[in-house]
Order: sequence, then structure tokens, then C-alpha cells
Amino acid sequence: MATKSARESTEEGTEPKRRKIGADSVQSLVTEQELATVSGGHLREEDVAIVEWVNRQSRFSGIIKQRYSDFLVNEIAPDGRVIHLTSLAVPDEPEREEAKSLLEEESFLSEEIEQQLEETSRGERESTTIKTSNDKLKRGRIHEAIKAKFPQLESSTKDDGEEKVIYVVRATKSNKSRRNPWPKSRGGDYCRFVLYKEYKDTADAISLMAKFINAKPTLFAFAGSKDKRAVTVQAASAYRVSAETLAKLNEKLRNIRVGNFSYSNSPLRLGELEGNRFQIILRNVKEDTSVVDSCLASLQDKGFINYYGMQRFGTSSVPTYEVGKALLSSRWQDAIGLILTPLRKDEPDVAKVCSLWSDTGNASKCLKQMPKRCTIEIQLLKGIQRFGMKDAWNCLNAIPRSTRLMYVHSYQSLIWNRLVSRRLQQFQFNVLPGDLVQHKESSSVKEISEEELPCYTIFDVVVPLPGHDVKLPQNQMEEWYNSMLKEDGFTLAGLKHRVKDYSLSGAYRKLLVKPTDVDWSHLTYDDVTVSLIETDLQKLEGSFAHRPSEGQLKAVRVNFSLPSSSYATMALRELTKTDTSSAFQTTLNATA
Repeated sequence: MATKSARESTEEGTEPKRRKIGADSVQSLVTEQELATVSGGHLREEDVAIVEWVNRQSRFSGIIKQRYSDFLVNEIAPDGRVIHLTSLAVPDEPEREEAKSLLEEESFLSEEIEQQLEETSRGERESTTIKTSNDKLKRGRIHEAIKAKFPQLESSTKDDGEEKVIYVVRATKSNKSRRNPWPKSRGGDYCRFVLYKEYKDTADAISLMAKFINAKPTLFAFAGSKDKRAVTVQAASAYRVSAETLAKLNEKLRNIRVGNFSYSNSPLRLGELEGNRFQIILRNVKEDTSVVDSCLASLQDKGFINYYGMQRFGTSSVPTYEVGKALLSSRWQDAIGLILTPLRKDEPDVAKVCSLWSDTGNASKCLKQMPKRCTIEIQLLKGIQRFGMKDAWNCLNAIPRSTRLMYVHSYQSLIWNRLVSRRLQQFQFNVLPGDLVQHKESSSVKEISEEELPCYTIFDVVVPLPGHDVKLPQNQMEEWYNSMLKEDGFTLAGLKHRVKDYSLSGAYRKLLVKPTDVDWSHLTYDDVTVSLIETDLQKLEGSFAHRPSEGQLKAVRVNFSLPSSSYATMALRELTKTDTSSAFQTTLNATA
């Protein structure tokens, strides 16, 4: 039975009927609706209330993301600058260069001594002894020079009879940080850089980078997550990780590059972006160019419904919003059960391990068999291994906070989509008394009065994401908010969760969005495996191979910019009038 503690509290509301799944040691209670959802395979747009269009008549056929390289995303900085990877070079560091120069110029350093230092740094030699003078200032400069040229070594002054010598050995783990202080000449504690990635989530790319340099992922920061199935370029920062260290990753990691390094006094912060610039190829277009041009002109003029796209709701058989509902209800064991569900038709190897978990509750055995790509499941199983299922709340905390927040935000997004679709079905694109608009100078909102209706268009209207600190529209939508939340056992006030991470204050989101800086061109091709857009890395390396040809197949290249948190796939959906879910797009690939 649920208690009212922070870990076990259940928010007030209607509690749906639940049934048990799993072995006795790992039982969780899920609703029939949740069970049906996770057992039904991949989500489609209608499952998350993506059902309306701005222009129902205008459409043309086209495959979205037939190749991940058909979808290029470049982040737009707050100053409006489109971020590109243009250099892999490491910036010069004056003090370090001066120190290296000093070491090379000192007359005491023979070729033999330098060779010994090299061997010591590689672990081939236990130590190197350098004879020096009794001049303390000169010895200090020598220590600094050795530290700069060989940061993996540590040096100390020792007495050798009446003489002083500098004794050099490899640095131990306990004092490596002391022997490698952060130079003030860098101008800040944060290395800012451009992250280029292909077919990787932003969080996964950061975790991989951190692993290779033996650092914590929490040292890194970025403004926003980018699509996995795409080629993306974005700004990032790392606390006290040098450009030199990051640049070495370019030799080790596949489909990741870092560059355009600089140092700053501040980290990059979540949301510190203006939006994103997209370059997209739609393949296998059947219609005449005049039809395509008409559709794109309509998108440019009329915009699209600012739905949360399918990426928001997860790519596995388990919708992220179902896990979010469990977390918001403080049903910790249920959340674990949903994340580790064996009902995964598309991932038989993962389903096998999750079935083992459901049958045995043996986290250690499951960890040995779980595929390495399943980072969330592995983190959760490690939490279970450490805390046990009786402390399910702490088990879940083994998953990064950003991922846990993704689950609860996914539920917010589902409610937003449902509300918007219901509103459009009932009131079309009319502005209503009581609708909300946002002040340009601040994040505050105001109601539209009857008299003010002529002053606003549907492009001004914002719709709240449910939360305990939002103002609701003062019209029929207010009733819809409360009834939809009640169906799931929540109230607006109840979204102020006892666990701070899961407390949802809410926000405001434009109902419609117009893409900006729209342009497009028509292409032909024959080989579906050949890239049709030049990436930043190809431009940097001069490796782009495609040249315009008279092919039999038609494609359209579309370029546009969107504000942050708007989904390009929802703009493309307005053009093609097809389901943008991966499950449906895969069927188009199969028949292309």
C-alpha cells in the first residue's frame, strides 16, 4: 500500500485498475491500457494525438530520412549565428609554448636526457635524474618546463651530496591533478567546442566522449538534444577539460568530431540557443515540380501545427510517457517494470534479457547479458543490484536525471498534443476569448478579451504545458485540461511532486509555427545509397562525392529554420501528409 512519504506518495485522483506482471520478486502493477500500449509495437502518430493539419489538401509523396545523412541539423546560437564545424585545430596556449621552449633551450638538457624523459613518460624507464645548479629560481623554471612538456611526469628537487638534482618519475593517480593545474592563460575554466555527430543521441555521444577521457559526463553541457537519426552540429562545453584532450577523441571515436575550440568563464546552459537550421532531403518524390512548389509555398506562408514529434515519445516499444505517468504517480516499481518490459518485438536480444529479469529478478545475471547499447537498462540494473527492489526509488536514481526528466516531460507533451488536436477539431484556427498570448518582453501571459480578438491571429496563441504554476486559458480548454489529467489520476496542483525532479511547473508553447529562411531545390538521382547533401565534416575534409546527375528518381532538398523545441518532422508531415513514425517510414523504404 502506498504511503505519503516522498518516495511512496501517490497523488490524489482516480486510480485505474491494475494487474500484476513479472515474478513475485519483481512484480509491478500496470494498467490494462499501459500493457496494451507496450505490447502493441511501435507508436504511430495517432497514438500521441498527432492527427490534424493546417492544409489538408496540399501534399506530395516523399520519404523522410531514407538515409540518416538526408537530415542535417545545425544549431542556431542566441546571437542568430548558425553553428558549423569549420576547424579541428587546437588553440595555442602561450604559457605552455613558452615553457616548452625553455626546456628545449636550456643548455643542461642533452639529447640523452631528453630521450630519458621520453622513455620515463612512456613507462619504459623508472625515473630520470637531471643535475642542476643551486639556483632556486632556475630550478623552479625547469620544473615548470618539464610539467608543461611532459604533463604525465612529476619532478622534485633532491640533494645529491653537495649538489641539487631534479628527480623525475611518472605521476601517480593521487597527484596527477596537482601536477596538472589549470592554466590561467586559457581565460576560463570551460572549454567550449562544436560537437559534430552522426547517428547518435547527444547524451550518448557525451557519455562516450567522457568514457574515453576518463571523465564524468556531468562535466559536459549542451544547449539542447539533437536527433539520433541525423547528422547534427551543436555547441557544447566541458569543465576543465582541455582542447588538446578533446581533440584526441577525433582519432578514437567513430561518427563524432569536435572542434572550433575556445575557452570561457561560463558553461553552456540548457536552452541557450535560438533554434535549429535544417537541410533535409525528401526522396522518391512522385509529383511534378509545380505540385511540390505549391506545397512548400503553403508551408512557408501558413506554417504547421507545433506538435511534439514522435522522437519525444521514445523509439522503443515502451512509450516514454507511460514511464512518466508511473514516476508522477510515485509508482517506482511500475516504472522499473515498464523500462525493463520483455514486450519488445523489435529487439529480441533485449527482450530475452528483460524476460530473464521478469522471471528471476536477478539483476547481476541480466547485467552480464544486456547488450552494451542499452545504456539506460544497464544503469537501472546496476541501481537494482546496489539498492534492491525494496528501494526502487533509489534504483531509478541510477538513471541520469536528464533521462528521468525526459519521461515526465513526455507525459506533458502527450497532454499538450491531445489538447491542441481537440481544440482544432472543435474550433479550427479561430482565436477565442480567453486564449493566452505571451508578452514579447517576458515569459508572462495574458488572456485575450472579446474586444482584443481583432488584434491577434492564431500565430500569437500559446497553449500551456500542464504544470502546477501555469495559467490556463479561460475558455473550454480549462475544462479539458482538468478532465484529461483526472483520467490519469492527476490534478494540476498535484503536479507539484514531493520529489523535486518530478515536479512539473509547466510552460507555454506556440500552437502554430512558421518556418523561416525557407528555400528548396529539385534533384534527381539513381543510387539511393549516395548522399545528396554535403555535411560539415565532408566540407572540412573535401570528401563530398555526389555531383548533380540526370537520374531517374526525384528528390527535393528543403532548407529552413525553426525555433528551439519545434520539430522539423512535424513541418515535413505538413508537406507529405504521411505518418512520420519510424515504423511507417520503414514501410515506405521497403517499397521505394
